[in-house]
Amino acid sequence: MKLRLIFLVLSLLVFLSAATGSYLYYASLKSAAFTEAEHHAITRIEIIQKNLSSYLSENVKPVRTLAGMRQLIDFLESQDSKMVAPDPEKQIEYQQRTELLLDHFNTALGSDVCYLMDLNGVTLASSNRRAKDSFVGKKFAFRPYFQEAAKGSPASYLALGSTSGRRGVYCSYPVMTKTDARVLGVAVIKASLEQIEKKLGQSRDEIVVVTDPHGLIFIANRKPWLFKLLWQTSGIEQHDLVRSRQFGTGPWAGVGLVAEGDHYAVDESGRKYLVNRLEIDGFPNWHVIHLRSLEAIYKVVFDPLVRVTVPTVVTLCILVGLAVFFLYRNASVEIVQRKKAEQALRESEKRYRSIYHNTPAMLHSINAAGFLISVSDNWLEALGYERAEVVGRPLFDFLTSESRDYAVKEVFPDFFRVGFCKDIPYRLVRKDGSIMDVLLSAIGDRDREGTIVRSLAVSIDISDRKLAEAALKQAQEKLNLYTRDLERQVKKRTVELQRLSGSILADQERERAAIARGLHDELGQVLTALRLEAVWLEGRLRSVDGKAAERAAMMTSLIDDTIDEVRSIALRLRPGILDDLGLVEALEWYTADFERRTGIACTCNVEGEVPELNDRLATAAYRISQEALTNVARHSQADQVKIFLVVDATQLRMVITDDGCGFVADVAMETGGLGITGMRERAILIGGSFEIVSEPGRGTRISFQVKVGEEEGV
Repeated sequence: MKLRLIFLVLSLLVFLSAATGSYLYYASLKSAAFTEAEHHAITRIEIIQKNLSSYLSENVKPVRTLAGMRQLIDFLESQDSKMVAPDPEKQIEYQQRTELLLDHFNTALGSDVCYLMDLNGVTLASSNRRAKDSFVGKKFAFRPYFQEAAKGSPASYLALGSTSGRRGVYCSYPVMTKTDARVLGVAVIKASLEQIEKKLGQSRDEIVVVTDPHGLIFIANRKPWLFKLLWQTSGIEQHDLVRSRQFGTGPWAGVGLVAEGDHYAVDESGRKYLVNRLEIDGFPNWHVIHLRSLEAIYKVVFDPLVRVTVPTVVTLCILVGLAVFFLYRNASVEIVQRKKAEQALRESEKRYRSIYHNTPAMLHSINAAGFLISVSDNWLEALGYERAEVVGRPLFDFLTSESRDYAVKEVFPDFFRVGFCKDIPYRLVRKDGSIMDVLLSAIGDRDREGTIVRSLAVSIDISDRKLAEAALKQAQEKLNLYTRDLERQVKKRTVELQRLSGSILADQERERAAIARGLHDELGQVLTALRLEAVWLEGRLRSVDGKAAERAAMMTSLIDDTIDEVRSIALRLRPGILDDLGLVEALEWYTADFERRTGIACTCNVEGEVPELNDRLATAAYRISQEALTNVARHSQADQVKIFLVVDATQLRMVITDDGCGFVADVAMETGGLGITGMRERAILIGGSFEIVSEPGRGTRISFQVKVGEEEGV
């Protein structure tokens, strides 16, 4: 009985051990499978993203080169009637030269089309001018790549061709004059996207798409998904897509995916996917998205489980002695996995070599002795050598004497000490003897002891840049000469305008004073006489006709109001108190009158004893305060205004503040109306300074300052 129990217990233990081991193996395998799947997906999408970024930006430098060609500039200048008189024969010659250049670039780059646009967005010349879908004469001013380039900034843009109906990446660059860097037109190179999709592969379990900022699929390894929405979007986003005219007129259907968190999605059939995304360099909010079916990942988990774990459990339950066999089987599985890992490593190394040689930059590596141990195809092509002529030779052999001395004395010792260098200027010697200017950056590869054993260096050809910098420097010198001459002329005209402005303001003050005297003396006397007559008439009619007497009394009241208004107008035109009693009394009278007329609380505070001021200074200070209060009444919506007048023996300072709505001071100073301009001009004419400080919702502060006694010499 005990033996049976022991066997039963042992059998149960074997079963439980096998079951527990199987479960743990399943959990471990599942975790490893998901970790590997996520790692593979991340690696895959990073490689795709780098390849996409490289392909989409490969025409950035060519279009910049194209935009700087003399043929395009001559052609655009011949079209600009503001620069030269139109010459039909010259225009035809320039157009033919431009078309030949566009054909050459299109053939050399293998692009879809190269074309030239004027500042109105009209295509003037194109490499597809003889094709049915020719762009010549068509207007693409709505395209963002044109709008950005027309402002002077290069642009890269993904869109569906509105004429050809073919997808492509558009690279644009402004064509500018050589003298004043004015934009004449825009050069564009369009490259096809079909080669990219061929490299994405057609795996059943893997989906790779490129989406625009609204989620519209523009590139995909599944043709039916093109121009569909990866996720459901709002009506506003659909409207934005239609308005952009980037992908046709729509509508755009969805592919049926529903997001579940940040890393998973489910399609209409219930199939679940692992989702990874990366933004494409140079294309904000454009993403490359990688989807892998969880069903395929589960298959990696369950197949080994059925193949290994189930036979293990059954066999252990039948005969424990066959454990060795299963150990051997497990070892075989490990060997197979190791072989797969080694194969994956070889494929990864193969991909690395492909990237190394196909990267559109000059790459090379040297050992600790400075000998070249590898160079990229682009490096060989740029310098004109064969690989056998280069590998194994010192890098110094390909440098000019100046660069060689610089490398030996400074760059190499520093690099092999820190393991890093960036933007080192070198001059390389091509096989034909010509010189290439480059910027070199490198990192060091260390062994286990931390010693640098080799380098990985990237060299960028800057020969064209240096030529452009020299030309730019020469143009800058010419511009500086022109600028200095222009500044002298402007300064001279400014002095003349200030004199004229001062004369005009003086004439205005004299005219205002004359009008004020006329209103007060002549019109005031007439109105006073009318009032006397109206009072006499009222007295004569009171006993004869009561209604007529009331009308006469009303007439007297109207005449009184008119007399008050005439007196007020005369005072605002030129208050006599300013001439008789001075600036302080004039300001106090005006603030009181302003508060009475507008209902806005207004105070005037004076610090210091005010000396006798000349007429020009007092008039300017009074008019500046008058204009400032007028602006407060019209625009500020203020409840309170304060005027601070500080005067001493050397200067007069006046500050006007309000608690109104405020405004953007910088914009107002640049684009202000006649009020702000007049206040500033009055301050400048008497040798003073004028400042406005204001923010929306924070009120306004106006400052006026002038030295007392010096303004007369201005």
